[in-house]
Amino acid sequence: MSQGTWISHRGYCKDATENTRNSFDAAIKLGFTHLETDLRATADGEIILQHNSSIEHTCSQKHCVETSSWKELMPIKTHDEQNLLTLTELYTDYHDYHWTLDIKRPDDQRTLDLLVLWVRKHKAETWIEQHTRFLLWSPTSEAYARQLFPKVLTLAQERECIQAGLSVLCRIPRLGGFQKGRTYSVPPQFAGMNLYTKRTLASYHAQGARVLAYLPDR
Repeated sequence: MSQGTWISHRGYCKDATENTRNSFDAAIKLGFTHLETDLRATADGEIILQHNSSIEHTCSQKHCVETSSWKELMPIKTHDEQNLLTLTELYTDYHDYHWTLDIKRPDDQRTLDLLVLWVRKHKAETWIEQHTRFLLWSPTSEAYARQLFPKVLTLAQERECIQAGLSVLCRIPRLGGFQKGRTYSVPPQFAGMNLYTKRTLASYHAQGARVLAYLPDR
């Protein structure tokens, strides 16, 4: 079995606000080469790194990303006095690392359209194809992403992950609908059972699939 890849979710956030320079720097200092972040687009088309539509979770104000301009959001500081980050800043300072880009709803297709323009502007085709993978939250949006970015890997949808997981639990993986090379998410536990075991991994790998395991917070 090959060595697993550790992915830092929104950076290392023990002493830093998520999706900020400090959280990413802390993760990189710990040795992470693969990181995850969230993409949302402002009203005027700037792509920024923010998990929730409201910035209240990371800042002391309640602006909505999708209805605010970047000019409005840019001066606002996070709870630990950092600036909100844009995709351009991520690309400039962290392009050597690998990224999972969680493209958030409800305006995910608009964000994808803006991402096409962003890639062209920054001539970032090679980076987006070789250093990123996409996480989307509906089959329609994933199909749209594949149309716009046919060479970028996408993670399996929730329904696919549930079908695959149940088939493995029942020891009939042939009913899991697996696609070779596709990555399926697995929670650490289900109904009190530990899912992240050698047998589980072997079942997925036998189908040519990859496993993305969400580890417990501890």
